[in-house]
Amino acid sequence: MMLAEMVYDGELSASAYIILTAMFLIIGGGLAWCFYRALKATDKDAQEQLPDEV
Repeated sequence: MMLAEMVYDGELSASAYIILTAMFLIIGGGLAWCFYRALKATDKDAQEQLPDEV
C-alpha cells in the first residue's frame, strides 16, 4: 500500500538542498577541525625523540 505517489521531475526539492548543504558543512567542518588539531599537535619547540637503547 503506497501512501502517496512520488513524482520525480529531475530536480531536488528545497529541503533536499538544505539537508545536502548541512551534510557538506558537517563533513567539511569535521575535516577542517581534524586538520587544525593535527597542526596544533605539532610542537615546534619539542626535542627530537630518540629510540630507547636496547
